[in-house]
Amino acid sequence: MPWWNSCGKRCPWRGKSFPQSISGSIGIDFKTFSFYNGTITEKGVRTLRKLILKLVAKTPEGFQKFVAQKGLNYIFNHYAHVTLEGKENLPSKEETVIFICNHLSNIDGPALNHVLGDYAPTFVAGMKLTNDPFTGLFKKVFKHINIKPNSPDKAAMKEIITLLKTGNNVVIFPEGTRSRVGSMIEGKRGILLMAKLAKVRIVPLAMTGTEKVLPIDQNNMTGEKLHQGNILVKVGQPFHLPEKREDQSKEQYDQDTMDYIMRSIAAMLPEKYRGVYA
Repeated sequence: MPWWNSCGKRCPWRGKSFPQSISGSIGIDFKTFSFYNGTITEKGVRTLRKLILKLVAKTPEGFQKFVAQKGLNYIFNHYAHVTLEGKENLPSKEETVIFICNHLSNIDGPALNHVLGDYAPTFVAGMKLTNDPFTGLFKKVFKHINIKPNSPDKAAMKEIITLLKTGNNVVIFPEGTRSRVGSMIEGKRGILLMAKLAKVRIVPLAMTGTEKVLPIDQNNMTGEKLHQGNILVKVGQPFHLPEKREDQSKEQYDQDTMDYIMRSIAAMLPEKYRGVYA
């Protein structure tokens, strides 16, 4: 008799296979596994990950953070080797700055936190990352502010400005979403408002390789697969927003300045990554 059938007459598992006994309670379909011949299908791997995430989500917050940190340590020790170039351009830790970077993968944030940890940055992240069990778990490792996508989020913007004015560094991906084409897409103007109101310098970062370590899965973000690879992060020279010229309208200034900001990233990328800023 299997051990799960020996737990007493009142046990809900009694008389059922182990997969049947718990699949209903957590919403996992164990038919995707091949338990009895010692193999596991690709779909089974995804199901197992879903199971683990569901179980971890039921644990205390501190334990979830512990699991997430251990998971990221494993990723950066066994899957992704991160190299940081241009360290001489990093500001002193006493200066408050906005870090900006191109966006290729859901591993971008963890990779930047891995190399910028000493700056204790707060990441600006989309709400859907919190709603996804995989990315939501790893967000617990570092400080972040959730922002609503594709709409002005005044509450989040106010929180970001307050953080900057009180000496906290912020990381933002100005494109607002991961590039589905593997190269830069047009930046959104939120970064412009942040820098104007907070009056801090911007530090451009350019990243490559994350799109190979954790490629985008359009249909199943939770099921995105890790691959071994190298990640390169380049640090550019910090800068203040340029002054508005007398002959510039506000709209023209904003457009020119956004172009300046985004090209500070593109200039450090290989040409194939520059996209609309080539």
